[in-house]
Amino acid sequence: DIKSNYFHFDGFVVLMGTDTMAYTATALSFMLENLGKPVVFTGSQIPLCEPYNDARRNLIMALIFASRDTINEVSIFFHDRLLRACRSTKVNTHRLLAFDSPNLDPLAKIGITIDENEYLALPVARGALKVHTRMDTRLLTIRLVPGFDDAVIRHLIEANASHEEKKLKALVLQLYGTGNIPSVKESFIQLLADAAAKDILVVASTQCFTGSVMMGHYATGQALESAGVASANDMTLEAISCKLAYLFGRGDIQNHEIAKLMGVSMRGEVTPVEALSPPPLSSAYQRASRKGKKYY
Repeated sequence: DIKSNYFHFDGFVVLMGTDTMAYTATALSFMLENLGKPVVFTGSQIPLCEPYNDARRNLIMALIFASRDTINEVSIFFHDRLLRACRSTKVNTHRLLAFDSPNLDPLAKIGITIDENEYLALPVARGALKVHTRMDTRLLTIRLVPGFDDAVIRHLIEANASHEEKKLKALVLQLYGTGNIPSVKESFIQLLADAAAKDILVVASTQCFTGSVMMGHYATGQALESAGVASANDMTLEAISCKLAYLFGRGDIQNHEIAKLMGVSMRGEVTPVEALSPPPLSSAYQRASRKGKKYY
């Protein structure tokens, strides 16, 4: 237990299976506020009992990073890289490089030496460690496909009002490209506005592995904004779900405040809007204003 042993050790290593590691590590990154020590998750694709395995090196390197004081956050070490937990996702079931961080460089990579990306370091924690254990998981993720019937989603939203204790708090939509939906589906926009009126926070994410939602760039994105849909920017699905569970679990934040916080970096999980790559066909000013800037 990290909380009860926080002052007894310089760092912590968590061993677990790989299937839900990204979710667990991401959730822990939000639960541990003002973390000032490294917490490193690791596991293996091949069990330690096998003659040839990746478990031994992963464990040794996790222990090394947990004993250093340069990267004090929740992270995942796998194969040859240390990744920010709330930026990580599992990308392969049969290769040793099972995890990646699609929109952020690794915190460190190993070869003959350990090469850390120092510019990615989070600010030093201010204040004592605070552990948040209440996570409100009343949320649902839907990945849209061409030709979907939005009547199913409408039925879900309307039926939700009669179950107060199990009431849906957030609906995460995985949309096309930079956050687009079919332009002919005006009824779907109205559906999302109705969901917001029923106190359901709707969050738009992208189905793409890399890149970000850009709500105001296309007409459909602007329509989503007007319907009260919040943007997840370039967060992973793991970060979106865990961040929502954390914010709703606090119990002292309103939906409109949570919508704004989705674009605010709390644990380094999202790139600020001003640091995102400029949209296609952007002006010279838009490109120049972002050139050379680095954000953690």
